[in-house]
Amino acid sequence: MVNSFLSVNGGHWAWTVGLRTFFLAILLLTILLVQGRLKHLLDTLRKQWWVWAGWGSVSYGLVYVLITFAASLGPGWLIAGVFQFTIVAGILIAPVLYKDQRAKIPVRALLLSVLILVGIALMQWSQKGGVYTTGQLWLCVILVLSAAFLWPLANRKLMLHQEKYELQLNSLQRVAGVALGSVPVQIILFAYGYAEVGFPAPQQLVAVLVVALSSGVVGGILFFKAMHMVRADGAALAAVEATQSVEIISTVIGEVLLLGIAWPNELGTAGMLLVMAGLILYSLPARRRVLIPAEV
Repeated sequence: MVNSFLSVNGGHWAWTVGLRTFFLAILLLTILLVQGRLKHLLDTLRKQWWVWAGWGSVSYGLVYVLITFAASLGPGWLIAGVFQFTIVAGILIAPVLYKDQRAKIPVRALLLSVLILVGIALMQWSQKGGVYTTGQLWLCVILVLSAAFLWPLANRKLMLHQEKYELQLNSLQRVAGVALGSVPVQIILFAYGYAEVGFPAPQQLVAVLVVALSSGVVGGILFFKAMHMVRADGAALAAVEATQSVEIISTVIGEVLLLGIAWPNELGTAGMLLVMAGLILYSLPARRRVLIPAEV
């Protein structure tokens, strides 16, 4: 929703992406410094910096470049809907990433993911003949689908790296490590943004700070903690990733109230209801004892 606001009001996407991670890194590093956990994180990153720089540049660099640029081509709630492909992508890449029981594709989880994607497809179709051209919508879909595949890939590769080397990092340290790893990409984005439009406006700085606090600090830490707690179970991992579908509903409500867009038509509303139904069914596997305690 904030990305859509910035796009409408002229905020350059390169500054939006770079500043988001910059603010996130500053906030998390400050918290870790106060907690006395910063030195341990820096020592860990120093030993294998290329891993964190590589996957950090993907998850907090390339993924957000694709999503933020897509915000100029379609409504925010539609982008949030397309991004739910990450649910299926996380399941499909499992056989390539894992060599244990997680390599098996859970059929029930896959079917429920398809149900959610059907709801997303209805929301997509509801935009036919709207204010955006067909070409804009197609390019928007391609960009966000690419991001939706890269996001679970980067997250799971870092989890596997942490397991392999038995790195004792909590959720906050891990998010901070990913943010620091993406610094090279952020520097490039700052340079590009400055070359295009100069320095960002104060309005853009405030808006991106809101994104960093809400999505990065609060949402990011809770999401990574949840993923870490169920990392040994493929179906539960898919269930955690499926909770991201809530962003579709929250985004459309926010855009209607704050940006003045029209509420989606009957097809769009039906799609959101299907997504909600899929989420309710997804919660059932979580009743099994698959949780692994995770320190915040």
